[in-house]
Amino acid sequence: MIDDIDIKIINSLVENSRRSTTKISEDLRISNVATQQRITKLEKQGIIRGYTAVIDYLELGYKTVAYLGIFLEKAKNYHTVISELQQVPEILEAHFTTGNYSIFVKICAKDNRHLMDILSDQIQSIDGIARTETFISLQEGIHKELILKDP
Repeated sequence: MIDDIDIKIINSLVENSRRSTTKISEDLRISNVATQQRITKLEKQGIIRGYTAVIDYLELGYKTVAYLGIFLEKAKNYHTVISELQQVPEILEAHFTTGNYSIFVKICAKDNRHLMDILSDQIQSIDGIARTETFISLQEGIHKELILKDP
């Protein structure tokens, strides 16, 4: 179980994963040791799975973000297809979904030509994929992490 202090630690790390244990301890008015123990506990429980940087891919020359709806030939192909999609570096996320698509994927490409190459050379050639539908993002309106309120 997690409590209010754990929630505050999680929210603090969501806001800034580089925030020091000392700073978190000061903000919460608990000892540095207690904060570190709680963070370790949250990591062992799998609640905190890692720490990351938020990258502005546009600044790195990746100008096209697209979402791809993937129709599988058979639902049982999911694990094999996901394993193959994992090998495509430009795929940032993949979700097994309900609705029209079996899998919904987020792709970051340098431009539309690069996206077309990813689609035709890497994704559409994967065995088990029946067809795909592509949606190009014109602008990201919201990007955030979930701030927790209650344990």
